[in-house]
Amino acid sequence: MKEAESSPAHPLRVFDVAVRRVAELTPNFRRITFAGADLDSFGVPGASLDLRIKLLLPVPMHPVSRPGLPGGQLYEGWYQDWLRIDPSERGWLRSYTVRALRATAQGRELDIDFVMHSDSAGHGAPGSDWARAAAPGMRAVIIGPDANAITRATLPSETGIRWDPQGARHVLLAGDETAVPAIGAILEALPADVTGMAFVEVPDSRDFQDIRTESDVSVTWLARTTVNAPRGRLLCDTVRRAVSGPSPFQATAAAASTTEMYAWVAAEAGTVKELRQYLVHHLGVDPRRSELRAYWSQGKAGSGSNGIPIQQEARPQQLSPSLSG
Repeated sequence: MKEAESSPAHPLRVFDVAVRRVAELTPNFRRITFAGADLDSFGVPGASLDLRIKLLLPVPMHPVSRPGLPGGQLYEGWYQDWLRIDPSERGWLRSYTVRALRATAQGRELDIDFVMHSDSAGHGAPGSDWARAAAPGMRAVIIGPDANAITRATLPSETGIRWDPQGARHVLLAGDETAVPAIGAILEALPADVTGMAFVEVPDSRDFQDIRTESDVSVTWLARTTVNAPRGRLLCDTVRRAVSGPSPFQATAAAASTTEMYAWVAAEAGTVKELRQYLVHHLGVDPRRSELRAYWSQGKAGSGSNGIPIQQEARPQQLSPSLSG
């Protein structure tokens, strides 16, 4: 057990929250609004942008395996310690983007938009299953930025934010449905002097969402079912056409040179790999000035390109009683 007094302040901590509301945004998106006194110390300076948090999901009939110290503080190496817990008891950690954080008369609220994944048999991943069963009053445990521990020396990446345009005023955003919350939050935070294009691929045209931005970034929604396209194909083809041929984005990028263009891409691992190869090797986008991140991998459970093959991961069939409100 780590001693609190010997642990330096860590920018992340554990927060106890409860579901306040559940809203069906579209056929494939469900918004869950969390609340709780712990959220008084949750957050980062400024806009949340693409801030990602962790949701702890329990194994049925087991309590949540909380990492860190009893008071919720984390420390360097907390994740490795958590992994040492018996896999049949510790549950799962899943990453989600903060869609909104606001103060209300009833306390602070945190919105997380869940993509309701399911296979051909109707079975979802642990995160989707949890979100599908979520109801007001249900308790949950998340890991996110500790506003009381963040200092001027804390890097945004240490808090869960990857957006870093480094002064670029011309941007390209591209993502699939898992990136919709991040793209929405980024666009809402961009100032009026930022130009560019955003491309978002979702399962169905009914999943299109109204995103407001003061920037001069145009938003193009792409629905796979409209043309019966395989996952990622529409996004890759549309981005290639947009940045290789005449377009408002290409004109501004050419005028400033590609070194001043910032690319932010988040989607399934194969899609990100294809877009990275094109943007970096053909267009000349500097990968050090870009964020090209796999949010998930086809056929694998978990975040990024290193998920666990689904057939190797048992899924909870019901919610743990410890999470019912």
